[in-house]
Amino acid sequence: MEIKATCPASCGELLQGYIAGGEKLISYPINWYSEVTLSDKSGLTSSGHTKAWLAFELTCEYFDVGKRERPPIWLQVKSTIPVAKGMASSTADIAATIGATAKWLNKTITEKEIAKLCLQLEPTDSTIFKSLTLFDHLQGEVIQNSHWMPRLGVVVLEPLTILETATYRQKDHQEQLLKNKQDLAQGMQFFEQAVAQKSIQLLGKAATVSAASNQTILPKPFWNELLEVSSCLNLVGINVSHSGTVVGLLYDLDKTDPLEILFELERRYVTTFYSRYYFRELVNGGVQIMT
Repeated sequence: MEIKATCPASCGELLQGYIAGGEKLISYPINWYSEVTLSDKSGLTSSGHTKAWLAFELTCEYFDVGKRERPPIWLQVKSTIPVAKGMASSTADIAATIGATAKWLNKTITEKEIAKLCLQLEPTDSTIFKSLTLFDHLQGEVIQNSHWMPRLGVVVLEPLTILETATYRQKDHQEQLLKNKQDLAQGMQFFEQAVAQKSIQLLGKAATVSAASNQTILPKPFWNELLEVSSCLNLVGINVSHSGTVVGLLYDLDKTDPLEILFELERRYVTTFYSRYYFRELVNGGVQIMT
């Protein structure tokens, strides 16, 4: 038997900060995936992916399947998602493993259950949900599911610098998060209006407000130049990884050529720092079983 499951990456978050009484976020999934394979074929070599194996063990324990009841298993993780950049690479690996393991055990598992299991290993992104979702990534609670996934393109800008989420969390940002609370409330208002009106422009406003407020916590180089590019090309907005290093330039797929964006970035020397870039699109999130 062989089971394959995938879960998408994100390019940071649309919003993250102190919202509705505590830290919450809204990630957005993009068409870049981690693929996990479980197999009982003999002679295969498993990947040495510690978090995936922990997710496998955790899922077995969740369904009360002891070690003696498990057949020999081969586990492999295939992913080219950049690590330690704020692109939900760990969430993608862990969630896909949980989904594959549940299928392997012939068990049904919900998005909320996957979220709770992921959180036992580390703080989790909301890419595990099919649509844009306001999520308490520290407590594992779904606050608001939008039931909407807009059609958008994103130019993902990746610098060479890395930042592990765990390292970011070693520093107490509570004071600044509270200072940014009003900005995030405005961003959340834009987000709710965007969902109600299915407006990508309002969604871009929400993301840009949150990204700008995060400059006081984890500033992104070339921020002013990024704003210039967004303005001169009338892009949808800018979003950032609030605890990582990537930046996303959101654009209307029907109106903007991403090569124009790249030209403007190069003209302002932005790509001297964000030396890697990728053209991606927003997709539905969640774990998908392939076989």
